Amino acid sequence: MKLLICTQEYPPRYSSGIGNVVYNVTERLQAMGVDCTICSPTGPDIILGSSRLIKMFGILGLLYYWHQVHRYFREIVDDYDAVWLNNPFLIRGNPFPKSLITIHGTYYGMSAHRIYSWYYHLLYKISSRFEKRSWHKIRLGDAKFTAVSNQVATELEERGIDHKSITYIPNGVNIERFKRTKDKKRLRDKFNLPEDGIVVLSLGRLTEQKEPYRLIKVFSEVEKKLKGKKAITIVIAGVGELLSGAEKLAQQRGLHNVRFLGYVDHEQDAPDLYACADYFAVSSKYEGGEPILTLAEAMASGLPCIVSDIPHFKLIEDSNCGIIADFTNPEKASEKITAYLMNDNSSHSQNARQYAIDNVSWERITKRYFEKLKKLKKATPKQDSN
Repeated sequence: MKLLICTQEYPPRYSSGIGNVVYNVTERLQAMGVDCTICSPTGPDIILGSSRLIKMFGILGLLYYWHQVHRYFREIVDDYDAVWLNNPFLIRGNPFPKSLITIHGTYYGMSAHRIYSWYYHLLYKISSRFEKRSWHKIRLGDAKFTAVSNQVATELEERGIDHKSITYIPNGVNIERFKRTKDKKRLRDKFNLPEDGIVVLSLGRLTEQKEPYRLIKVFSEVEKKLKGKKAITIVIAGVGELLSGAEKLAQQRGLHNVRFLGYVDHEQDAPDLYACADYFAVSSKYEGGEPILTLAEAMASGLPCIVSDIPHFKLIEDSNCGIIADFTNPEKASEKITAYLMNDNSSHSQNARQYAIDNVSWERITKRYFEKLKKLKKATPKQDSN
């Protein structure tokens, strides 16, 4: 199979959730014998658009990239058996008669949930209109949609995409790189963390969407409630516009045993950081993926998870590998978390690891994408009436 893959980002440069998914699936598709051609603003095979424009101007940079994709490939679409498009903005229509469209997150969802300030809310609302137009142009012919969460699938339906055209395929994780260890002491020394006591890890960008302030408020209360009973260290890894504010808030709230690690190299250090922790915590008010990539990595590492009360995290209770807490209510959340940390949660650790193996290993996820792409290859393309 000759497969064209179009994505706004691809490792090693400017890569986040989308790039992570595309890279890991592509690597495994190639190992299965699929001839993959990757087109992104940084290549590696075909370079179109500008990652700098995307970083600086957001939707305008994305529109420019996808305009170039449309113009470059419209005369050579028959060179490929199938095309995999990731969060496309093909405003002029879909030139690819056999395309699988993966939606990793939506501007519509971020606008509807008011993730950021009024300025970004307005920007996302405007962007969601371009998004909707693109989706309705794309769905002609033999195009099929996949969504990385049930929430994203719902958002697609709410914007007029037939639910029969949408398949939920979750984010994945490398279960060989992210796993439990018996050598926690050495790994804690690596990050200058206490050898004894509970280590609760939070890893991700410190943005309004991730709500790090709520995390700090809740765990400052947890620390007080555990005083004299159990030692606890909160490890916050990642950078973002709220990092300095989070550090100041931790001081103001009297959160003494907290470590801000700043930037963590995902390839070199992330597996060890998960492995030396005891729990993983995330307080987001909205997410795109299900599970989000950091949560999948934590589960593969055997960490019981303490998560906020949003639809994306329901799987934590369903798979019996952690708890859901209402981070909007620090007192109530801290009581629930404190009680949880006082228990033996080794069964939740085992359940988390097993869930990752059974459901979200990249090998399993790649096979699901491969089956979708095979069906597209066999399909007889319909004519686009536009």
